[in-house]
Amino acid sequence: MNSNNPLKKIRAFVLSPDAKKYYTYLRRVVLNRWQLKLGCFFLALILWGVLISSDVNITRQKTIENVTVTASGADTLQRNGLIVVSGLDDLGSLRMRVDVPQRMYNTVSASNYNVRVDLSRITSPGEQQLPILTTQSSTYGQVTWLSKDSVTVVVDELMTKRRVPVQLNTTGESPAGFYASPSSAKHDPSWVVITGPSSLIGSVDKCIAQFDLSRLAAQPGVQVSSVPFGIYDTDGNQISSPLISVTSESIAVDSVIVEQRLLPMKTVDIDINGVTTGSPKQGYYVDSVSVSPAYLSIAGSAELLKTLTKLEVSSRIDIEGAEGELIRQIKVEKPQNAEYMSEEAVYLKITILPETSTSDPGIPVGKAP
Repeated sequence: MNSNNPLKKIRAFVLSPDAKKYYTYLRRVVLNRWQLKLGCFFLALILWGVLISSDVNITRQKTIENVTVTASGADTLQRNGLIVVSGLDDLGSLRMRVDVPQRMYNTVSASNYNVRVDLSRITSPGEQQLPILTTQSSTYGQVTWLSKDSVTVVVDELMTKRRVPVQLNTTGESPAGFYASPSSAKHDPSWVVITGPSSLIGSVDKCIAQFDLSRLAAQPGVQVSSVPFGIYDTDGNQISSPLISVTSESIAVDSVIVEQRLLPMKTVDIDINGVTTGSPKQGYYVDSVSVSPAYLSIAGSAELLKTLTKLEVSSRIDIEGAEGELIRQIKVEKPQNAEYMSEEAVYLKITILPETSTSDPGIPVGKAP
């Protein structure tokens, strides 16, 4: 039999005294040096983890819920004379699966993949189908599946209207005791530039700001207010859309600045002394002279109002040969430097009675009671 047989050599070693000494040594190491062995075990685990996490080729699949789709390239699209009118306001959310490197598994999120649609790819108006794009990298891996892979949008031509007038409409009443002169109201800007989808901008006619005088403070002087305005078409219907932009001198605006001057106002009686001329019919006398309204409201500077005590009428009523009741309209003179007078004319009522009807001697001709 061949003495070089390896099996015989192994058997001879196992049964030899040297092998028994080696087994005894190993048994002693295992039983007596367990701390060393435990440390080696944990060191091996750490080395294994480092090797696994540093290898980008080792990935795990992860599903991410409620992923938001964003839109990019809107500025480029508008520079090309186009604008998206629908489809972007309800992109919704989707689910996606990604192959993530092991070391980034717990920290990765949807934002790392920039889920988006690129509007700059659109070249013409109408309905367009846009693919949903994602970004992949060696750091975060790549997207392998999306629950939705495209978005449908509707595109319109972009239109700009220049020098659209801004109209100021005044509503409400001035604070009690004050007068707001319409001619003193100034607003800025008076013209704006409106840009948006041609389907909306084509019918734009003007902007209207509703200015409520009752919101002004009860004090004289110039008051400045910010008043929002609306956009209206040629039929008077308001147009409202987030796709419309309004600018003035390249600055976005949504309101006008209104300057309104308030003047103090007071009521002043009307002087009707000597308002009649001539004599009534023989045997008659002037019983009474009254005016309606008895006073008017005057607005002006505080200095002017201090000097006003009566308002003069600009003409006289001839009662020569008259009898009975006369009603005449008579003009009132507006005080010089007055900004406002509530009426330009009043009604004068003159009652002429027979002398026998009363013991009252009557009112002298040309005199009011």
